[in-house]
Amino acid sequence: MDDLKQIAKNDLRSLRNSLLVESDKYLLPDFPISESKKEEWKTYRQALRELPETCPDVSYPEGGGELQNFTLPTKPE
Repeated sequence: MDDLKQIAKNDLRSLRNSLLVESDKYLLPDFPISESKKEEWKTYRQALRELPETCPDVSYPEGGGELQNFTLPTKPE
């Protein structure tokens, strides 16, 4: 794997990790949320954890730019 591809994968993991941290609160036992919403957050977080494997073509465009070839899961409302 070339260096730029590895950097893109690492950056995707970093993005994923920050989104997981942001969503931690929704699964705390005392967070005021319905069980159905809690399940939505669990599903979202699982999709985030699977992100590196489900987006093997993540990359940066030649010449620089934004991370591409990946889709973030939809965050529950």
